[in-house]
Amino acid sequence: MNTLCLMNSRIGKSPANRFDRLRLFSIVLGSALLTIFFLSSCSSRPVLSGKPPSDTLLEASKREFVAASLLSAKEEYRSAADAYLKLLTLEPSNAAIHYALSKAYAGLGLIDSARQHSEKSVVLDSSNKYYLRYLAGLAHQMHDYSRASDLYRQLVALEPGTPEPLTYLALAYLAAEQPEKALAVFQEILALDPKDKTAQAQVLLMQIKLLHYNDAITTVMDLIEQGNGKEKLSLTLGELYMQTEQHDLASRTFRAVLNENPRFIPAWLALFEVSVKTKNRPVFLEDLNRFYNSNQVTLQQQIDLARLFVVRSSKDSTFVDPSFAMIDEISKRHPNNGKVYALRANVKLLHNQEAASIEDFKKALLLESGNISIWEDLVAAYLTLKDNRQAEKTVAIIKKRFPIRPLRFQALEGEVCFRRGNVKMAALLLEKVVQPGVANKDKQLYLQAGSTLAVCYDKLGLSDKSIRLYESILDLDAGNFYMMNNLAYVLADRGRELSRAKELALKAVAAEPENASYLDTLGWVLFKLADYDKSREHLEKAASLDTREPEILDHLSQVYQKLGNPEKAQETVAKMKKLQKK
Repeated sequence: MNTLCLMNSRIGKSPANRFDRLRLFSIVLGSALLTIFFLSSCSSRPVLSGKPPSDTLLEASKREFVAASLLSAKEEYRSAADAYLKLLTLEPSNAAIHYALSKAYAGLGLIDSARQHSEKSVVLDSSNKYYLRYLAGLAHQMHDYSRASDLYRQLVALEPGTPEPLTYLALAYLAAEQPEKALAVFQEILALDPKDKTAQAQVLLMQIKLLHYNDAITTVMDLIEQGNGKEKLSLTLGELYMQTEQHDLASRTFRAVLNENPRFIPAWLALFEVSVKTKNRPVFLEDLNRFYNSNQVTLQQQIDLARLFVVRSSKDSTFVDPSFAMIDEISKRHPNNGKVYALRANVKLLHNQEAASIEDFKKALLLESGNISIWEDLVAAYLTLKDNRQAEKTVAIIKKRFPIRPLRFQALEGEVCFRRGNVKMAALLLEKVVQPGVANKDKQLYLQAGSTLAVCYDKLGLSDKSIRLYESILDLDAGNFYMMNNLAYVLADRGRELSRAKELALKAVAAEPENASYLDTLGWVLFKLADYDKSREHLEKAASLDTREPEILDHLSQVYQKLGNPEKAQETVAKMKKLQKK
């Protein structure tokens, strides 16, 4: 449930940002602090009373260090680094010089060198908090989260009772994908300050992420008692009760929220989900009527909530009947609203009731004939039914009624032309849609139109264009197995890049092992690679899954011929011809 993430919160700056802050810190202090470090690291000689100090080698080193620090403060990091390196030849065990040199290398972007000298400074002076903190930031920046967390732990020991190093330690654990350790650290922070809202939010998020639901329930209750965002927290509490199958407590919690705020739609949605999950239809209908009879809920809110259930129904069959029930109740109360009929039609289309959906689309158009979206949905319904003639007639009506049409209509018209066999016209229409600008603004429209256009190019013998377009689509949608399959087929059919074609086809079949089209493509690629036994295996499975596709039988017959089984090949060709006649 998406509202389980309502408690999302930002915590302090990342260690990478903190690294920049430390660099700024050194610039602001200028040479003074570094000089103190340097002086504290060097031995000094007594000065005789009444005599000026002599210009010793040590005093010259001090001046060089100050000069190098000023260069670093002015961001002249290369010159500063050279000066520090020269000083290290005299003082190789001076932690302050290694620390200063590390910062100069960091200013130059030489992170590996910066890390090397930072590590050296910590080895030479392991109790220096500045050195530890700076090295921890570098380690985090370099994704060495184990080292960063070790260093932050040392800082925690040096600064007991201080939340800042604990916060950065928790960040390091999170970056290292160690949520249990991060949770423990956030709890340490809460022990220091029980009202730290950032730590509270992170503890709750970690508990939910780690499925520690009972602990999360206790945390939410504590937050509610503190009076922080009671409404949203109560919603989270109810959903946690659902996760732990305490449905009565969940229902009671959601009802309490709605008693205080009947307009809080997420609570209504959650309450309905409890009834659906427990399969308590009477309670669902009772609550549904209460929701619809409320004068504090608008028609649009009712429709929006029903749409949410429709989306859920596409992934969870237990939401199918409740979706229809919601829409039917709206329809009873608003019998002259075309949007309601259109919504019900789309639900029927979603759940393979194409013929029934067309009736509802027509009812919707009687009430809202000026709504081009409903007309387009009707075309889509005809295409789903494979009634391409009616789809074409409806497109003609739309073109007469609406002189100005959205770009998506051209994609729809192109699809209809393709289905009706007018491939050239389809390509001309779809080319207007498949443009870089469209890909940026409406990725889904580009992908849908592009997939059909690529097939058009292939049918028109423009295989190079087809392949380039498939590649472009896969750049945008790398997990599109349908496009992988199509590209693999085109490459195999042209005898090009067969190794890559095999790789693409294998990925598609692995994603959908019972897809006859994908199995056919893989079988055809293997045929082209002369792997006839494996080709036969996949093509026979494809033929058994789809008994109405002559092309699969055509491929299979060629495999039988290569395997030296002409009788089986002739038998398969006969089946293919019978299907082609039909």
